[in-house]
Amino acid sequence: MSVAPLQLDFRAPARPRWRWVGWSLLVASVAIVLLFSEHVAEASQQHAKAQARHDKLSERLRDKAPRRAAASPDAQTLAGVQRANRIIDQLTVPWDELFSAVEAADARGLAVLSLTPNAIDRSLRLAGESRSMNELLAYVGRVAQQPGLSGVHLLGYNTVLREGVPVVTFTLAATWRQPT
Repeated sequence: MSVAPLQLDFRAPARPRWRWVGWSLLVASVAIVLLFSEHVAEASQQHAKAQARHDKLSERLRDKAPRRAAASPDAQTLAGVQRANRIIDQLTVPWDELFSAVEAADARGLAVLSLTPNAIDRSLRLAGESRSMNELLAYVGRVAQQPGLSGVHLLGYNTVLREGVPVVTFTLAATWRQPT
């Protein structure tokens, strides 16, 4: 068995010539990062100062702005609001239930001329004509038996002659029940 000869070289290993370029790029990069971080810190401070000034000026402007009290509406506006409320009340009348109750009372022998509801107090006025007082009283009883109506009563009546025939004109009042 033979041993390989030992070679000793006391020279320093060869260094690449471009090694200094890498170190110089690293140093330049660190310098640029430091410059930019300084610039960002300055910009952040300027922004904070500008925001503080903006907030201060906005507060001062709010303090100087005249306070407007809620102006009370004029008479024309109030009249318009009341008119709109009356229209809304008329739209909320349960017309189907009222007509059904009046029709179910079987108005034989008389004529219903008008039906006037009041949505605010849920009252109803019914005007009509009858051939006799007995027919009128029977009709008042039939209307009072309707499940959608309560407090039915005769407000007034009058006997008039129409073409030589006596006719009883009348007005009924009732309250309608709120549907559940």
